[in-house]
Amino acid sequence: MDMNLTDSDWESSSDSGSSEQEEVEFSYGGRAQDIFSNLEETIGKIDDFLSFERGFMYGDIVRSAAEPSGQSGRVINVDMSVNLESIHGKVVKEVDTKRLQRLRSISLCDYVINGPWLGRVDKIVERVSVTLDDGSNYEVLVRNQDQLVAVPPNMLEDSQYTYYPGQRVQVKLAHAPRSTSWLCGNWRENQALGTVCSVEAGLVYVEWVASIIMGGGDRNLTAPQALQSPESLTLLPSVPHASWQLGDWCILPGASHCDVEELQNGFSRNMQRSSSDELFVITKTKMKVDVLWQDGGCSMGVDSQQLVPVGAVNAHDFWPEQFVVEKETCNSKRWGVVKVVNANEQTVKVQWRTLTEKEASEQMEEVVSAYELLEHPDFGFCYSDVVFSVATETKHLLTDGDYSGAYCLSSIGVVAGFRNGVVEVKWANGSTSEVAPYEIWRMERSEFSSSSAISPASSVQDLSQKIAQSDESSSNHQETGLVNLYSVGESCNVNVLESSSFFLPKAAIGFITSLASSLFGSHGSTSAISSHSLCNDTEDQSDSEILVQEATEPHTISESKSDEVDMDTMVNLPIVGKGINKTLDSTIVSFKQFDMVTDCSDHHFFSPGKEVTQPPVTKSWVKKVQQEWSNLEADLPNTIYVRVYEERMDLLRAALVGAPGTPYHDGLFFFDIMLPPQYPHEPPMVHYHSGGMRLNPNLYESGRVCLSLLNTWNGSGTEVWNPGSSSILQVLLSFQALVLNEKPYFNEAGYDKQLGRAEGEKNSVSYNENAFLITCKSMISLLRKPPKHFEVLVKDHFTHRAHHVLAACKANMEGVPVGSSSKLQESSTTNSTGFKIMLTKLYPKLVEAFSEIGVDCSQGVALEP
Repeated sequence: MDMNLTDSDWESSSDSGSSEQEEVEFSYGGRAQDIFSNLEETIGKIDDFLSFERGFMYGDIVRSAAEPSGQSGRVINVDMSVNLESIHGKVVKEVDTKRLQRLRSISLCDYVINGPWLGRVDKIVERVSVTLDDGSNYEVLVRNQDQLVAVPPNMLEDSQYTYYPGQRVQVKLAHAPRSTSWLCGNWRENQALGTVCSVEAGLVYVEWVASIIMGGGDRNLTAPQALQSPESLTLLPSVPHASWQLGDWCILPGASHCDVEELQNGFSRNMQRSSSDELFVITKTKMKVDVLWQDGGCSMGVDSQQLVPVGAVNAHDFWPEQFVVEKETCNSKRWGVVKVVNANEQTVKVQWRTLTEKEASEQMEEVVSAYELLEHPDFGFCYSDVVFSVATETKHLLTDGDYSGAYCLSSIGVVAGFRNGVVEVKWANGSTSEVAPYEIWRMERSEFSSSSAISPASSVQDLSQKIAQSDESSSNHQETGLVNLYSVGESCNVNVLESSSFFLPKAAIGFITSLASSLFGSHGSTSAISSHSLCNDTEDQSDSEILVQEATEPHTISESKSDEVDMDTMVNLPIVGKGINKTLDSTIVSFKQFDMVTDCSDHHFFSPGKEVTQPPVTKSWVKKVQQEWSNLEADLPNTIYVRVYEERMDLLRAALVGAPGTPYHDGLFFFDIMLPPQYPHEPPMVHYHSGGMRLNPNLYESGRVCLSLLNTWNGSGTEVWNPGSSSILQVLLSFQALVLNEKPYFNEAGYDKQLGRAEGEKNSVSYNENAFLITCKSMISLLRKPPKHFEVLVKDHFTHRAHHVLAACKANMEGVPVGSSSKLQESSTTNSTGFKIMLTKLYPKLVEAFSEIGVDCSQGVALEP
C-alpha cells in the first residue's frame, strides 16, 4: 500500500475534515468552541477545588513530609492567603487573610470580657440595617425571623449567618407607606422589600466562665447578667487570620469597585454594590508557616504541603521553650526550660530555674533523659491559651470599682508566644508583654467546653421578658465534668503468642488462642477499650443481693487507697531496716499458686467502715464463686498467683509475672478484684496496683483497668463479658498475654493504624523503653513494701530472677532492644541515650534492693551510659 499522499488526496482529506467540522458545529448550533472551552474551565475549577491545602494552627506539632519518622517541631507563626469569589462571580486571588473581616464583629463561641469576668458568646440577636427599594434606610433588631424574611434564592448557605450584606429581604414595617409597597411591585400591607447593607450583633447572650480573682483571690463577685449589649463587651484577642477555612464567607474591604457586567444573570436587579460586592466565599487557601524544631533550629515560610501533622504525640517528646520538672524531685520550686531536644537519643538540654528566679545569671543548664521529665503541671501553656495575671501584691488593695476599669483588660489575655523562658501574652487592652510563667495562671480548656460554668445574675424569665419569643431552652444547660483520660485502641494488634507462648502451659496456650480470636477479632485485633464504664445495673435483685450491694457500694467509687505509696517515692527512699528478712525465713518457701487467707484490710475494695464479714448472699452466687475458686486452683499457670479471703468471698488478689519478650519481663503486677452481687451477670471489678505510674495504655495511674472483657467499652457479642462462659481465669490470662504484651504502645486507641509505619514503630520503641524503666521501679517499690500475703512471693521471685534482671539491664545498655532476646548484632535498632542515662541511675538502686533480700550482687558492675 502506497503511504504517500498525492495532491488530490490532500485536497480530499482537507475537504473531509472541513465537512466534519461543519457537521459538529451544526450539531451544537455553532457553540462547540464555547462548550469545550467551558468544559475545560469547569474541569480546572474542580481540580482547584479538590487540591485541598493542608492547614495548621499556632502550636500544632508537625514533622517534615520528607522525614515522617524524624524530629518534630511546633508551629510558631502562620501566614495565609486565599482565593475569593463573590456571589456575582468576581474572583480575587492571593488575598492576605489579615485583610479579611467577618460578617459580624461578634460571632458564636467568641470569648468576651465584662469587668473582671470572662465569658463565651452562646447566642446572638442580630441588628440588621436594610436599604429599602424606595431609598430609605431601616434598622431592625431581629428577635423573630418573621420580622425580616429572606427572599429566595439564598446565596449564603451558612447556618451561622441568617442575614448577610447584599441579601434581598422582606421587611415587616410598623408603618410602611403605601407608595413604597406599590413601587416594589407586590403590594402587601405593612411590608416592603429591601437589601441588607450591614449586619451586627444587637444583643448577646453570654455564659460567664471565670473571673480574674479565681486564681487565688478571696472576693466573691456576682457574675454579670447573661444578656449583654455589644458595647459593654470587649473581645478577647485572637488570631483570626489563621483560622479561615475553605467555604467560609467573609468581607474584603475596598473590593466594592467590581464591574456590574460581572454580575450573574438574575442577581443584578435591586442590588446595592456598595455592600454586596464586598461579600466573598473562600475557594482556595495557601498557607506558609514558621516551625521551631526540637533541635532548636527554625524554618521560616515552610509550605504547609511539606509538613505532616503529628497525630500521636509521644509522652516523652519535648520542644524548645517548654516548661518541665523532674519526675523524682522533692524540690517543688525547681523547674526548667527546654532548650534543645535530641529526638533520636531521647535527651533534653534543660535550663534549670527556681520559682522566684527572674534573672538568667544563676541559671544552670544540664542534659538529662527525656524519661525523667514531665511537663510542668502549672506551666503547661500553649499558644492561644487564655491566661489571667496573678497580681498577688495588689489584688487585696483593689476596690470593687477597680474591677470594672482598665485593670481588668490588662489582666486577661491569650498566650502569643514563648522566648527565653518567659511567656508572651497579648492582653485584652491590646498591649503585649512578657511575663514569667508563675505570674499567670491558665484557664483549663475543659472549663470552656462545659455548657455552663457560672450561673448568671439574671434568670431565664428575665431574659424572656427582654427577648420575646427567644428559645428558653438555650438557658437550660447542664454541667459536664470532663476527665482527661486516655482510651485504649479499638483494634490492638498483639503478637504476644509468637514471642511468649512458651511462657504458659499448653492448656493456657489453646485458651489464649481462642480468646484472642473472640476478644480481638479474627485478624488479631482487640476490641475497643475505654476509660468510661458502660456497665448497667441489674434491675431484678433479690433481697440478699441488695444487702450485698449496699455493703459494697462504697468500694466501687474508691479510686485510691490511702496506704498505697507512690512508686517514685518508694524507689528513692533509703534502705531502712530488714523488714522482709525479719518476717521471712532464709529458706525459700514454696508459694502456692492458689490459697485462702484472712485479713483483707489492705484490699482496694475493702471499706474500713463496713463489716469485715461477708454480707448475706444468694446460693447461686456462692456456688458460682466456689466454682471460680476450683477452676483457679486447678488451671492457674505457674506465673499467676491468687489469694482469696476467708471472711470476704467477693474479694481476690492476683499477682502476674511479666512475660519474656516484653518490656515487663520478670516484673510482678498486682490486681485487686471484687465480684459484684450480680456476678456473673456483671463482670468483676478490677483495680491495678500502679504505684502512681503509667506503664501500659490499659492500666492507669489511678488503678483503673480498661479491657473490653470487663465491659468498660460499648462492645458486643464475644467482645464483652459473657455470664455463661467468661471467668476470672479468662480475665487474668488476658492481662498477662494481651495487655502486658511485647508492643503495648499499639494498645492505645487508634494507634494500631501506625503498626508497621516508621512513626508508629519509633514511638513503640520509646514506649517500651519507658515501660521497662517503670517496671524496674516497680520491683524496687515492691521489695520495700510488698502487698499483704504476697511477701514470700516477692522475695522468692526476685531472689531467683535478680541476676536475670541485672543481666537484661546490661544487655540493654549495650544496645539490645528492650524485651528482645536477640543479640546486638542481630538487631537493627539500639536503645536511646536517654534510656541508658535513666537505666544507669536505676541500676545501683536495683542492686541495693536485691542485696537487701540476700542476693549476691557482688559481680554486678556499674553501668556506663
